[in-house]
Amino acid sequence: MEKLSYSNALKRAFSMLKEQDKFPEDAQYLMEELSGFNYTQLQLHRNDYVPEDIMPKFRNGLARLLMDEPVQYILGYAYFMDRNFSVNENVLIPRQDTEEMVQKIIDDHGDVQKSICDIGTGSGIIAVTLGLNFPNDEILATDISKEALQVAELNSENYQTNNVFFKQSDLFQNIEQQQFDIIVSNPPYIAEDEKKDMDASVIKFEPDLALYGQDNGLEFYENITKKVNQYLSDDGILYMEFGFRQKNAIKQIFCDNLPNYVVEFHKDISGNYRYLKAKKEM
Repeated sequence: MEKLSYSNALKRAFSMLKEQDKFPEDAQYLMEELSGFNYTQLQLHRNDYVPEDIMPKFRNGLARLLMDEPVQYILGYAYFMDRNFSVNENVLIPRQDTEEMVQKIIDDHGDVQKSICDIGTGSGIIAVTLGLNFPNDEILATDISKEALQVAELNSENYQTNNVFFKQSDLFQNIEQQQFDIIVSNPPYIAEDEKKDMDASVIKFEPDLALYGQDNGLEFYENITKKVNQYLSDDGILYMEFGFRQKNAIKQIFCDNLPNYVVEFHKDISGNYRYLKAKKEM
């Protein structure tokens, strides 16, 4: 096999990706993760040969990038709030918007022990992160997908969050009647007609089940708000992520289904409304 320096290997990769209108920075990220070097260290070692155990992995990863596969699926993990979580094609890749919502939950939590329900847990990033931050809380994480729950359980095992429990359920369907202090959900909210605006990597590889909602992506907000009052304690809080064009429609859904709730809409770092906090008016 031809020996290449880090610099030459990356130059070739950048050229191949640019030719097909892909993202060269994905190759940079792949090499950093495979080598264990950060960007600065990689520059310092740019004239070193890529080790024999890394080069085949990089070539294989590059071939998969050229087929639009997300770099996180190639590596088998992604970062969320500075922690490493296993991911595969059965779960969404964690996004910055979700980090901001989870940080809000952490900031609001206080010192009192709480019961939490994470609806549509996917890879378990929300439940496991909250479980690590609040080890005395009891957390139930649900998902309709058995394959997604397997990933979530693996992440929970890796971080030994013994206070997180998993259950297969379509929203509240299999959850026993009980009261939670916090209910959180990042449900599927993309409308089918928005596919045309999405990256090929998302369309081809991320799970449809976790991406798309009927009724212009509003299906799950309708369904959750019709049931959530039965499962939320009197002073409990509901947190939900949503698409940046959906604020007004979701505001109307709360007016129709939960008129006695006070809803706060929060912006992400880009200035778009991306998640909400709702609680019963006292």
